[in-house]
Amino acid sequence: MDNEASRTHGWLVTIQRRGVIHRKHFSDGVFGGKQKAFAAAKQFRDDIIAKFPPFSLREYSSIVKKNNRSGVVGVCRYCASETRDMPEEKQRWFWVASWPLPSGRRKRVKFSVNKYGEEGAFKMALKARKDALKKLDGQFDPGASRRGRPRRAKNDETPMSEARAA
Repeated sequence: MDNEASRTHGWLVTIQRRGVIHRKHFSDGVFGGKQKAFAAAKQFRDDIIAKFPPFSLREYSSIVKKNNRSGVVGVCRYCASETRDMPEEKQRWFWVASWPLPSGRRKRVKFSVNKYGEEGAFKMALKARKDALKKLDGQFDPGASRRGRPRRAKNDETPMSEARAA
């Protein structure tokens, strides 16, 4: 963080864990130079991560968001966009289960209300999510979805470049 206008030079570490923000500035001047300030900032970061590890994917997947309307995390009712403006009897509704993948992407599976009935589609979505969460392993990485990730082949978790090479 270098700001000539305020003559501020240093490193800023910000980590949020379970609703608490841990933030500290490491000034180049106070720490005796850019390299020493950087080393101190990295040590602070490592200490915070060791003391407050990130959520597991399972823990993160169980957080109830304020926009949840189904009452179940990761399960929602969805109307196919191409039918949304049609009369109600022609609309296609689904119950959708979703969960995060280790890559930062999300997997979604939908169950037709027309095909399985309201309750049947809902129960299938619940089961799909529950089964997927049992297999979920690893830590939640909040930056994973923002980083440039290779495109995935449909129904495959291998990057397209690897899929072509195979």
